[in-house]
Amino acid sequence: MTLPATPGAPGVLRRLPGGALRLLQRASAQTPVIVKVGGPVVAVSLGMALYLEGALDTKECGGTPACTELSQQVSLVTTDGTALLLVVLWLVFTAFVGRRAKRLADVARRVSEGDLTARVGAGAVSAGSSRPPRDELILVGGQFDRMLDTLVHEQQRLRGLTDELEHRATHDDLTGLGNRQLLLRHLQESLDAPRSTPLAVVKLELDDLATIDATLGHDVGELVVSTTALRLSGAVRSGERVVRASGSVFSVLVDDVPDDADAAAIALRLLEVVNQPVEVEGATIVLSACAGAVLHRPGEDRTAEDVLRDASLALHAAQRTGADNGSAARTALYTPRLREEVLERARTADELRASLAGQASAGDLLVHYQPYALLTDPSRVAGFEALVRWQHPARGLVSPLDFVPVAEEVGLIRPIGLKVLQDAAERSAAWHALDPARAWSTSVNLSPQQLLDVDLVHRVRDVLDRTGLAPQLLTLELTETAMMLDLDGAARRLQALRDLGVGIAIDDFGTGSSSLSYLHQLPVDVVKLDRAFISRLEEDATSLAMVRAVLDIASALGLTTIAEGIETPGQLRILGELGCDKAQGFLLSRPVPADVAQDLLTGVRSLGGTSPAVPAPTPAPVVETRSR
Repeated sequence: MTLPATPGAPGVLRRLPGGALRLLQRASAQTPVIVKVGGPVVAVSLGMALYLEGALDTKECGGTPACTELSQQVSLVTTDGTALLLVVLWLVFTAFVGRRAKRLADVARRVSEGDLTARVGAGAVSAGSSRPPRDELILVGGQFDRMLDTLVHEQQRLRGLTDELEHRATHDDLTGLGNRQLLLRHLQESLDAPRSTPLAVVKLELDDLATIDATLGHDVGELVVSTTALRLSGAVRSGERVVRASGSVFSVLVDDVPDDADAAAIALRLLEVVNQPVEVEGATIVLSACAGAVLHRPGEDRTAEDVLRDASLALHAAQRTGADNGSAARTALYTPRLREEVLERARTADELRASLAGQASAGDLLVHYQPYALLTDPSRVAGFEALVRWQHPARGLVSPLDFVPVAEEVGLIRPIGLKVLQDAAERSAAWHALDPARAWSTSVNLSPQQLLDVDLVHRVRDVLDRTGLAPQLLTLELTETAMMLDLDGAARRLQALRDLGVGIAIDDFGTGSSSLSYLHQLPVDVVKLDRAFISRLEEDATSLAMVRAVLDIASALGLTTIAEGIETPGQLRILGELGCDKAQGFLLSRPVPADVAQDLLTGVRSLGGTSPAVPAPTPAPVVETRSR
């Protein structure tokens, strides 16, 4: 479309400012300029046209034909020129601005949908160019591309951080092995996958890692853990995966285990790998461990957590079995009975807490008393040992073997021990008031946890003050095992108790391999010979020789000796001949309630064996146990 060739039109266009003409000439190259200048150009053009139209008004020019014709031509130019200019501006805007704007919008849409590969790209300036683009849309597109490049870079960096966090969350920093979370993941994947053969999980725990940390240092403890991890990693076979489940516990996931015997064999093989000495700066650390295994068969309804829980139950069973039997190969295989035992122990713990809280529905913790007598006069009570019993409303009189280990595991043995001490001291003080001149004492057992209590001396002093019992009438019994947990601390606390006037007795003497070596290091007053030696005294020459040796050493050190577990007159006679001071056992009396003990003390009732020549009554068919 061309402008009408009118005499006035070229003059009008020539009267536009020169800058506006130059801007219009560069409009095709600089799109934003069209947007910015288009409005002013239209305004100026319309203004000039209206000015000319007004100047050539037929009324103003006198109505001459020439003037009227010129005025009509100017009006036509004003109308057609404006329309033409608007059409040109629209075409240019569409060609240059609209296309780039549409490109930007399309890239923005793709980015919003997650496609970070989208780029504007149109009109991008070359990489080596130092001149910035003069087109603002091109500039925006370039900035948008750079923004996308930055987003991609950040996405890659965040992905790397996520991978690192994922690795840290599922791996152990010290050993580099997977941790329990990774084991759970792999185990659950194995359980979810179709399988025709069983799998097994073996848990191994190092013994005394805390002791190694405390005595040799944390660095040595970490070296032991790292060495164990390397040994296990080198010993596993194809289909076996090792993780460090916790501080001293490792777990091994094994695929394709045919049966229980193979699972037990794997546990034993791994245990043999761990039970090897570690050399540290010329010193040798002898390691020991225990292992529990669980076999999961196809079709069993278990989660990964269930399998690991059952492996832990087997591990705990191995710990108890090794402690009870002294076995070097401390392994155990999970059976459903283990879970039932755990539930039973949990119920026992809850009921013990309720009993300590005074709830009648849980029964009462009672103190029974087993007397001991002078071997020179077996018919006369020379003292009592206080022993805890649990009178359960449904189970009757519960043996200490059934609840004392549970109390030790859940941390209830200290309050139970304090209750026994309080009741025994109160009862003894009342009995001594009946005959103050009579010399006898009451023994109370201390558990290993009580001996580790830094407030033990304060608690004993408080009980003596509240009950009024003279310290020399109280003897505290403890085993060698309890002392070995903290020999230096035990020696200090025992010396402080002895300074109070309280007697100290070593119970079950002779069962430890180093019992004799500690007699001169500890403030001990009484040695109680273990019943294992007394039971074989009449037929075993070795037991006789050991009892004679212990009695000779104790006599040389000025210690009182008590033989426990006497059941026959022959045992009583031999001990008297060997020079033992006191005797305790079923031959004389079983543990009895407090009222019966008072009758024995006052002579209302007599002890079972009045002399070595008089046989004792046949004991009732009940296995007697004592608390520790």
